[in-house]
Amino acid sequence: MSVAYIILGGIPIAKRRKNTLEPVFVSAIEEKVPEFTDAEKLFYASEKSKNRLKRTIQWHQENIQAFKRAMFEQGIELNLNNITYRTIRNNLVLYAIEKWGNQPQTVNMRIRTLKQFFDFLVSEGYLAENPAARVEKLKTANTLIVALNKDQVRRLLAVPDKDTLTGFRDYTIMLLLLDTGLRLSEISGLRISDLHFTENFIKVMGKGAKERTVPLQGKLKKTLREYLQHRGKEPDHDFVFITIDNNPIKNRTIQDRLDIISKKAGVTEIRTSPHTWRHTFARMYILNGGDAFSLKTILGHNSWEMVHRYVKIFGTEVNTQHLKASPLKNLDDNY
Repeated sequence: MSVAYIILGGIPIAKRRKNTLEPVFVSAIEEKVPEFTDAEKLFYASEKSKNRLKRTIQWHQENIQAFKRAMFEQGIELNLNNITYRTIRNNLVLYAIEKWGNQPQTVNMRIRTLKQFFDFLVSEGYLAENPAARVEKLKTANTLIVALNKDQVRRLLAVPDKDTLTGFRDYTIMLLLLDTGLRLSEISGLRISDLHFTENFIKVMGKGAKERTVPLQGKLKKTLREYLQHRGKEPDHDFVFITIDNNPIKNRTIQDRLDIISKKAGVTEIRTSPHTWRHTFARMYILNGGDAFSLKTILGHNSWEMVHRYVKIFGTEVNTQHLKASPLKNLDDNY
């Protein structure tokens, strides 16, 4: 801005400038917008630098890959400058529902990753705004929480051949699921150094690399000790659960083994997935007098939402049990 001068007695004197500022435009984008593939790499590198779990990064990769596939199938160029709110809403969300038949939960996972991906690009100065910010998650129905009953648990536990390594391993995994409610990935990732027999707890690395401790008691403790003796020190790693080839067991293998055991036990009226066992732990914990606070801690939930659902659903069974076993109700009517 130039400064005007006035002449006073032949001497130029600077005139005071206006104090009111005029509108100016400054671009919020200071960095050159990268190619989509390069932006992906930067995002994943950022996630790694935050010590995100490998499975979390793989989850993001899967969701972004779905977005890229949708764009490819519709002939839309992956140019970060041209991706808008409408692109994500129309060409991913609606496309995934109508063309691929995706469930709301699946679509919501894609949206969640894209929100984080574009948030990262905005924070790095590559984009001025997040095109996914206004994309709303789809409404999902509350799924029914299904749990095993005592008879089903007994039938399942009776199936594995405990005279074989794989059989005793499967039996131990089911006991661990029943008495701790651990997630599938938490069981496959469990290491010998995580088992603290003297202090009676298991160290668990949960979702979002959040560490917690889970009580280790009684029969489970004894069974884990016995399993480790059968496992031996032959494997060159310290993963607790192994295959017959001494490799760390994979999530898919655990799921397949539970399916096989379910068929042999004749428990086909309910899906016996690791998550069903997790629900079973929660149900039996509540029925046996466990409180909501300790249940939340053991299961590693960040919020109370799921715990409240457990208590609401299974708490009614506690009331029924109390009605049957009520000391006052069963006293002589004269009292």
